[in-house]
Parts: sequence; structure tokens; C-alpha cells
Amino acid sequence: MQQPENSLSANNFQNEIPVYISTSADLNISSLKELTLGLFGTEERIEISVVVQGEGFHTILEETSECHAGDMYILSNDVSHRYSAKSEDFAVTTLLFDAKKTLPSEFSDPDSLNYCCGVFRDGIPISYAMLNSKALSETRSILAGIRYELEKNDTEWCSAVCAYLTLLLIALGRYINMADTVPILHPKEWGTVSAAIHEIEERCSDSNMTLEAISSTLFISKSHLSRLFQKVLGVSFVEYVRDIRLSRARKLLTTTNLTNEDIVKQCGLKDIPSFYKLFKSATSMTPYQYRISQSKNKFKYKGEKTMSIINEISENLQKGKAKIVKELVEKAIADGVPAVDILNQGLLDGMNVIGEKFKNNEIYVPEVLVAARAMDRGMQVIKPLLIEDGVQAKGKVCIGTVQGDLHDIGKNLVKMMLEGKGLEVVDLGTDVSPETFVQTAIDQGCQVICCSALLTTTMDVMADVVKVAIEKGVRDKVKIMVGGAPVTDEFCKKIGADCYTSDAASAANAAVELCK
Repeated sequence: MQQPENSLSANNFQNEIPVYISTSADLNISSLKELTLGLFGTEERIEISVVVQGEGFHTILEETSECHAGDMYILSNDVSHRYSAKSEDFAVTTLLFDAKKTLPSEFSDPDSLNYCCGVFRDGIPISYAMLNSKALSETRSILAGIRYELEKNDTEWCSAVCAYLTLLLIALGRYINMADTVPILHPKEWGTVSAAIHEIEERCSDSNMTLEAISSTLFISKSHLSRLFQKVLGVSFVEYVRDIRLSRARKLLTTTNLTNEDIVKQCGLKDIPSFYKLFKSATSMTPYQYRISQSKNKFKYKGEKTMSIINEISENLQKGKAKIVKELVEKAIADGVPAVDILNQGLLDGMNVIGEKFKNNEIYVPEVLVAARAMDRGMQVIKPLLIEDGVQAKGKVCIGTVQGDLHDIGKNLVKMMLEGKGLEVVDLGTDVSPETFVQTAIDQGCQVICCSALLTTTMDVMADVVKVAIEKGVRDKVKIMVGGAPVTDEFCKKIGADCYTSDAASAANAAVELCK
């Protein structure tokens, strides 16, 4: 056997605790165990084996597979295995120790589920984990600490080594799949998927998380990871990520008073429309309906009475009952419900439902108009309170129909949806000149200009709005949105505007993002 570099022999120990650590490119584990037999005797030996760099081959019980930096195995006594190098820089760090003499009693009983901090279970002698770059770095740091204490052999070194070992096992245990169905001879596939799941859960709020990003973190190809998900879990990577995000969304809906926008962010979803569509497809309910169905015992408001009135505000807003909404808002304030909760969970959530239904052609313009009127009545009551509480709008937008066009139905729908998202809106009306759009944005501090047109003959005015914004030196400070029946995404790009949407609900969602 090649002599391990930086290895420690039995002569380093003074009969306190048996621990051995070595690093080598090629390790014949059987020979290594013979080398340490005098140290360990017939005691139960536990081995932690980590590929710290490069690529190689690992043979376990005569089954050989490739291994890479980050592959980690924890094996109990007498599991036959060996490594061989594939790349020149291949290196494995191997740590052997006697659990009974090095770990606290709660972790040293072989019959306990907490044996070795729970890395073994149901008699399975092999545990595997794929460590990401951060976990590998942490593991190498702990191993370096153990090596240092063994070499130093100073006062209290035994306690230090025991502490390091316990910390190492606890850390590695987080990356080991503890499912009862892990096959004894094929732990690596489960371990790889487990490592991917760990990454997914940590990065769930990132809407840009992809199969490629996760596979890159784990040092494997995306096609291989995709196949493993299908084989091990019976679902594709995309399906698993979708289910994880939906599960987190359901939890947030039932245990918090977060708005739907905040839930979309925390779950890494694209936008509210896609969230509504995905949620309804999976649960047959909108997020709002689901929250109501689960709210009786779980929603964190001050009692069932408070939640009930919040629900009533939202439901009556959707029905367009402006007078009732105004009365309910006044009653909620008298009962001590915070104005911000009335806004977010009563008025805005109600308008979110209206926006989604309108987008899906479940309701039409008249229903949107009466719902918006009901919201306006409620807002008139709570607006002074919101100002007192220092609650700020999510952004400020000016909107109008371009010069030469007197149509305002589409513009008014977008305005309602914008206000339903908590944005402050300056309505310029119809027949608005490019100079008025831009100067209003400058004077009023608007982040977004929304231009609407119904006539093809007035579309070019939108291009003039972009030109005026450039001339006045504010093009980099103000975003320009365009919309209307004849407008297309291609036209938007051609004139240099920032955003085009095909419907009022999508326009409101886009405006919220642009205001950020």
C-alpha cells in the first residue's frame, strides 16, 4: 500500500482514545485496517472517508463506481472497500475511530437511532452524502482541526478530538438521506438526490434556480441528476421543485399574513398570475380560497372574529358591494384591526382575486369596475390611518391614453389593477401629450409611465414619449410601459420602451416589479 502522506501512526497515542487520520491518492482500506489493528484491537471501528479533490474509483463490496470531490462515505466495521485514482490530483481523507471511546454516551450505543449522531439506521452499514462546495469546505476544516489536535498531542487534546468528531458527524448527518428504503449496496444514488434536495430547499426562494445550477453545485451533469430524480423519486426535477414551492406556499398561506406578492418571492415563483394558475391547478382553489379554508384554526390574527371580518371585506369587495365594504372597514377599525392588515388581506387580496379571474375570462369589465369602486370606498376610510402609520405605497405610476386617442376603458382597468397592487397612480386622462407624460413623471416622482392606445394611428406617440424622456435626461430613471389593442411586444422593443403586457392584471404585476 502507498504510505499515506501526513498519516498518523499508533505511536502518536497514549491509550486515551483510538483515532487515525490519513490522506492519500490510493488507499487500500484492508491494508489500512491491518495497520491500525494494533491501535483498535477488536473494537468497533467507524470510518469516515471523504474525496477531498479530483476524480477516482470507489469499490464497495466489489461494486465499483466513479467518485468525485465531495463524495463522502461513513462505514461501520469490516465493510470491504477501496479507492483508486482517475485524475492526478485525486485525494481521499480517511478518518477511523472507535465510537465507544470517542463519542458521548448518547451517540455511542450501536442499538440507538442516535448511534454516531444518527448517520446509521436499521442496520445499514453504509451512509453516503454528496457534499456541496460549502459543506466540503466545512468538512475539510473540521478534519484539519482533528489532524492538528492529534499532531499537537497537548493538554486536553482528547476532549478536543471528541468534540471535533461529534461536530463532524452532526454536520455530515444533515447531508445523508435517512430514508428506510436506502439500499445497502446503492447508497450513492439516494445520497446524490438527498444532496440535491438539500440544495433545492436552501435555494427555494430563488426563481432562477435550475437543474443546471443544482447539478453544477454538486459537480455532476444535469442529465445524470435528471435521471436520478426520475429513478429514485419517481418524478422529474421540475415536478419536484414545483411541489416543494407549492408546499411552502401552502404553509405560508396558512401560518402567516404575508401578501401574495411576498409569498411569490419567498417561494421563488415567477409572478402572481403564474402562481394563481399553478396553485389552482394543484388545489382546485385560488390562494385566497385556500387561505380562507385553512384559516379557522391556523391563521395568525387576533381571534376568529378578526379573521372573519377580514374575509368579509375581501368577499364583498369581489362582489362589488361598495357600501358594505365601507361599513365593514369602519367596523374592523373600531375592533382594533390594523389598517395595514385591512389593506393587504382584505382589499388587496380581494382585488388580486378579481385580477386573476379577469385574466382568465371568468369575469368581465363590469365586474372589475364595481369591485374597484368597492375597493376605493374602503381605501377612503383607511388611507388617513395608513399615512399616520407610515405605510408607504409600493411605488408611483402615471398613466394616460396617448395624444389623439380618447378611449379610456382599457386605461381605467389598468389603473384599477395598479391601485389594487398598492401603487399610487396619477391619472392623466386621455389625449395626453408626450411632454405631459414625462414632465408629470419628473414632477410627481413617478417610477413608471404607462401609455395606452386603442387606435393604430396613435401608436407612434408612444415612441415620442420615449424620445422626450431621453431628451429630458430621465430615460434611465423612469420605466415606460405600453399597452392597448394594437400594441405588441415587437412594437414595444422597436420603440425602446421597457415593458408590454397584453392584459390589465399582467400590467399591474409588471408595474410592481418595475417600481422596485
